[in-house]
Amino acid sequence: MRILHVDDDVNFAELTATFLEREDDRFAVETATSASEGLEVIADTEVDCVVSDYDMPGRNGIEFLESIRERSSELPFILFTGKGSEEVASDAISAGVTDYLQKERGTDQYAILANRIKNAVEGRRARIQRERQLDAIETAQEGISILDANGVFIFVNEAYADLYGYEREEMIGEHWELIYRDDDVEAIREQVLPEVERTGHWNGITTGLRADGTTFVEDHALARTEQGELVCTVRDVSTQREYVQTIETLHDSAEEILRAQTQEYVAEVVVETVADVLDRPLNGVWIHDERTDVLEPVAWTDRADELVGDPPTLESGHGSAWEAFDTGEVVSSNCDLLDETSEEAETELRSAVVIPIGTYGVLTLGSTVGDGVDGLDVSLSELVCRYAETAFDRIEREQELQRYETIIQSISDAVYTLDDEGRIQFVNDSYVEMKGISREELVGTKIDQWVDEGVLERTKPEFERIKKGEQETAQIKYAFKRATGERIPVELRFAPLPTFGGDETGRVGVIRDVTERKQWERELERQNERLDAFARVVSHDLKNPLSVADGRLELAREECDSDHLAAVDGALDRMDELIADLLTLAKSGEQVSGMEPCDLGALVDSCWDNVDTKNATLQNEVDATVRCDHSRVQQLLENLIKNAAEHGGEDVTITVGDLPDTSGFYVEDDGPGIPKPERKKVFESGYSNANGGTGFGLAIVDEIVGAHGWTVHVTEGTEEGTRFEIGVSERMPPSPD
Repeated sequence: MRILHVDDDVNFAELTATFLEREDDRFAVETATSASEGLEVIADTEVDCVVSDYDMPGRNGIEFLESIRERSSELPFILFTGKGSEEVASDAISAGVTDYLQKERGTDQYAILANRIKNAVEGRRARIQRERQLDAIETAQEGISILDANGVFIFVNEAYADLYGYEREEMIGEHWELIYRDDDVEAIREQVLPEVERTGHWNGITTGLRADGTTFVEDHALARTEQGELVCTVRDVSTQREYVQTIETLHDSAEEILRAQTQEYVAEVVVETVADVLDRPLNGVWIHDERTDVLEPVAWTDRADELVGDPPTLESGHGSAWEAFDTGEVVSSNCDLLDETSEEAETELRSAVVIPIGTYGVLTLGSTVGDGVDGLDVSLSELVCRYAETAFDRIEREQELQRYETIIQSISDAVYTLDDEGRIQFVNDSYVEMKGISREELVGTKIDQWVDEGVLERTKPEFERIKKGEQETAQIKYAFKRATGERIPVELRFAPLPTFGGDETGRVGVIRDVTERKQWERELERQNERLDAFARVVSHDLKNPLSVADGRLELAREECDSDHLAAVDGALDRMDELIADLLTLAKSGEQVSGMEPCDLGALVDSCWDNVDTKNATLQNEVDATVRCDHSRVQQLLENLIKNAAEHGGEDVTITVGDLPDTSGFYVEDDGPGIPKPERKKVFESGYSNANGGTGFGLAIVDEIVGAHGWTVHVTEGTEEGTRFEIGVSERMPPSPD
C-alpha cells in the first residue's frame, strides 16, 4: 500500500512514516512537506492513500484535498491534523475527505491511523473489484435494444423487456416513447438525441416507465451505428443507488461505534445498525467472558426477543456461535441459531449466519426462512463487525492504560517520566505532593529546572552503564528539594523508557522518601552503641569483680571450712553463666556474615560432642546443606540440644531431621514437652522452667534465626515431647556423596 504523508513538520512526517511501516509491513510511506510537493508526487507516482496535515504553508489540507478531488474522486484522503474543530471537520467532509483524525499525544494514534488507512485502501480496492465484478455481471445481463432511424424498436433482448415489464414481442414495432413519461420524452428529444446526432453516442441517467406504471432509475447509453440505427443499453441502477446510500449510512454508524466507550454500547450500536441500515431486524451480539469462558448475550433486537425470548448464555463449544468464535470464520446454519444441542422450545427461526467479532464475540443474523441471509448482508455485516473489533481493541487498550495509571497514582512513591530531551512528561499525585508544585507547572518543563545540577551529574554515568547493558536500573541517594526549599533524604531508582522511531530513550524514575528510615537507622545506631557499651560493661566491669571474688573465695577456703563457701562458689558459677549468655544474646541478633554452604548432618554431630548431654541419645537424620553463618548456627544447634537434654528427663532421645515438603530442619525430643499456653513464651529472654537455667538459651536461638531471615516454630513432637522447626529461606540440595 503506497501512502503519501504530507506535513510541513519534517520530523513528525518521518516519525509518522516509521510508525506506520511498523504497524503494517505492507505500508510504503513517502513524505512531502507541502501540498504542491504532494501534488507532484501524485502526478509521478501511483498512490493508494494520502494522509495530510491541515495547517501548511501555501495551501492548507482542505485546499490540497480539493485539488486532489479535481483529479480523482476515489483516492482515499485522511486529514490527520492537530487543529481540531467542527469547522475544519465540516469543511473536510464537504470537500470529500475519506476520514478525519486529530493528532494526539502518545503512540497509540499511529495504530489508529494505520487502521484507518488500511480500511480506506482495502475498502477502495474492494469497491473497485466489486465494481469490476458487477460490470461483468451487468454486461451479460443488461438490457439491450435496437431502434431504427424512426425510433421504433426492431430488437430487444429478454433482459431489456423484463426491465420494463413487457414481453419482447409486445415491444417490437413500438416507439421508444412507450417506456418514458411525457415529461421525460420532451427532455430526451431536446437534450439526449441532439447529443447523439452530434457525437454519435450519449450516456446518462434517465427514469424508465414500466408497463404497470411504476418507474425506476436507469443507466442509459445510446450509440448511433453507421446504418443510422440506435443501439440502447439500459441497466436498473435503483438498487445501486440504495447501496451507495447504505454505505454512507454505515459510515455514520461506524463513527459512532468507534467513539463508543464501553463494549456494551458498541454492541448496542452494532445491533441497531444491522437492524435498521441492513434491514436485518433479527440479530444479536454475544461477548466472550474470559473468566467463565462463555458467550454472554449483550444486545439484541426486539424481534429476536419475540422469537427466542431472553437469549441464553452459551457454554463453551456449543452451537454455531461457538464454531464461528473458535474458528474466526463466518458460519451458516439451518439449525438452531445459537445451540444445536439445546432443547429450547421450537421457534420460527429457520436459518442463521454467525459472524465473529475478532476475539471478542460474535454477531448473529437470523431469518425465518431457509437461506434467508444473502451474501451482501454478510459482507456488510462483516464490515460492521470490523468496526466493532477496532472499537473493542481501543476500549481494551484504554482500560489497560487506566488500570496502570490507577496503580501508578495509588502508590506512595513519587513517579515521573522524561522524554529523550529531559522534559517531564508525567508525574503521579505523590510526586506533585512531594514537590509541592502543581502538575500543570511541572509537565513540559526540563527536569534540570527542579533538580540540583550535582544530582543530574551523578545520574549520567549510571545511565551510560544502563545504555551499555552493564545494568538494567540504577539507584542514587540525594536530598530532594521541595518547592518550599526544604530538603528531604530520598532514594531515586531510574531506568530507560524506550521510545519508538529512534535510538534516543526517555526515562522513568521512582523516588522514595527515606526520612523515616534515616531516623530509624539513627535510632538503631544509637541502640547498637548502647548495646556495645552494655557488652563492654558485662565483659570487663563485671568479669573483673568476679575474678576477684573467685580469688578471695580460694583464700577463704585456705583459712576456714564453711558450708557457706560452697554456696558462694555456686553463685559465682551462676553469675559467670549469666554473663556468657548475655554476651552471646547481645551479639546473636547482629546481621550474619560469611554465609557459606554448611553440611547440617556433620554440624549436628560436632555440636553433640560439645554439649553435656548426660544420658541423652542422638538420632541424627538430617540430610541437607544450607547457606549460613557456620559459627552462629552451631550456637543455635548447641542451645537446642542442651535445652532438650536438660528438660527431656532421664534417657531422653533427641532427633534432628529434615522438614518434609519444605526447606528446613527440626530438633525434637521425646520428653514431657512444653504446655501449649507456655509455647509462645519460650523465646522470651529470662524464660526458664529448669533449676539453674539462665533463660537466655532459646532467646539466643530466636535471635540467630531472625538474623538469617529464617523462622522458628515450637510444637508438639511426634511422640509427645517438644519439637522446634526451623524454616530455612535458602537451602542447597544434599551432596551426591
